[in-house]
Parts: sequence; C-alpha cells; structure tokens
Amino acid sequence: MDLNSYKKDFENILEYFNKELQKLQTGKASTWVIEDLDVYVPSYGQTQKLQGLWNISMIDSQTIKIESWDKSVLWSIEKAIYDADLWFTPINQGERIMIKIPPMTEERRKDIVKLVKKDLEESKIKVRNLRHEILKEIKSEFDEKEISEDEKKWIEKQLEEKVKEYNKKLDEMTKEKESSIMKI
Repeated sequence: MDLNSYKKDFENILEYFNKELQKLQTGKASTWVIEDLDVYVPSYGQTQKLQGLWNISMIDSQTIKIESWDKSVLWSIEKAIYDADLWFTPINQGERIMIKIPPMTEERRKDIVKLVKKDLEESKIKVRNLRHEILKEIKSEFDEKEISEDEKKWIEKQLEEKVKEYNKKLDEMTKEKESSIMKI
C-alpha cells in the first residue's frame, strides 16, 4: 500500500476548504463571494446555472458589478442572488446589478467566524472519513496477507502522521481566515 496514492484526496479536501473560506464575505468585495454559487435561474424556458448568464467584475474594493448577456434575465439573476442569503442586497439598475458590500459589524464578524469553524469541522470529518477508508484498505491487505503485521503498523503510523499534517494545515488556514475576519 502506498499512501502517496491518497495525496490527491487529501489535497482536494484542502482545496475545497480554501474555496469555502474564499466565499465568506470579509467586508471587502470579492467575486468569489458569488462566482461559485450553485444556483439555477429560469431562462429561455429552462433553468440554467447562474454563471452561464453573466459577466462579473469589481468596481472597487466594496462593489461588485454583474452584467447579464441578456437583460431579460437580469431580474432572475437578482432574485437568485437575493435568495442565496449572502448578507447583502443586489441592486438591479436595469442594465446591471450592483452589489455593495456593507462594512462588517462585530456581530457579523462573529457569525462568519462560526461559519469558518463549521466549514473546518466538515473538512476534518472528510479527513477522518478518508482515514477510515484507508484503514479499511490496510486491514483488507493485511487479511489477504499482502502485507505483514509490521508493514501494517508502519503504514498506519504513516497515515496518522499524514492525518495530523492535514488537520494542522486546516487549523492554520482557519486561524489565518479568523484573523483577517476579525481585523477591523
């Protein structure tokens, strides 16, 4: 058994967590806040993924501008963003949607930190589930006599070190995000 074959799985967990952190609004405008929304809107008699209907850009550090390729679906985009409950209100100006990111209150900062911790716990659960999956494979290889008892113990030890390493990375990412959120 080679634990390196699972490196991509561990890295995917980190990548997922990083994307989740980037989506969290920290008082500065970022297109990440809405770019990855998994939202569908009615358009041309069917539902389409929101990202296929717009061009998104930054006006300044507090403002996001959304322009639809088809002005007739602008209201659907506005409603989808509003319904996503992202702590800000889209403003339909007829030609475009403007999103002004409000300054964060201390209460809002604390709420976002709670979301960060929730995302952290979900990512750590994914790491634990991956560890459990690998342990099953190790046990299976041991039961099939593909590896010896010493190899099994060595691989399990290596696995625990890898799990600690990735949990530490998740904790560091969390600490960094919390620090940027709480900075006024």
